[in-house]
Amino acid sequence: MLEQEIKLSASDPEILHSAIGSALIRSYMTKRAEPARYVSRYHDTKKRVFQQLRCSLRSRIEGDVMRATFKEKGSIVDGLSRHSELEADIDDWLRSPGMLPPGVLRDRVLQLVDENEPLETIVAVEMTRTILELAVNETKMECAVDIGQVSANGRSVPLYELELELKRGKLATMREIAEKLKAHYDLRWSEETKLAVGMRLWNE
Repeated sequence: MLEQEIKLSASDPEILHSAIGSALIRSYMTKRAEPARYVSRYHDTKKRVFQQLRCSLRSRIEGDVMRATFKEKGSIVDGLSRHSELEADIDDWLRSPGMLPPGVLRDRVLQLVDENEPLETIVAVEMTRTILELAVNETKMECAVDIGQVSANGRSVPLYELELELKRGKLATMREIAEKLKAHYDLRWSEETKLAVGMRLWNE
């Protein structure tokens, strides 16, 4: 599945609260979920196979659900992220690819690594996510606000991010909303994934 989302980051969580409480967002909002705790672990092999291929494998607790996600090499330009994504529900943190349930995600990962290859956690993310569903005519999107921290190599940095993900309709419509939010609040295009932020902690 192709995922298309626009990422905006802030220097302070209050900026994000103001943005999602704005009249602009309220005019398009069809549903708002209660904030939920998300805990993510990004995995790789000892030889960093996924890093070399510019893809990622993640285990994540999303409220009451635990899910594995594999993302192929993609791109981020002016905050717009495009990449192919596969997901599957799981029962525990991944320690090897063989723990993935049968299906397309498992098959794709096993094309790259052996099922018994040990996986290491290289980046961890803990955050509170608030999800809003937005609609503009036939365009449907999800607005997710993430407040927490990214940790790697014994170090941590704060995470204050707003993501607009296109579910159906026109990308241009979602871009227009993102532009308006950026113009009225102290938001900037985010050019890094959460994994990339964590890997920077290894390299700095």
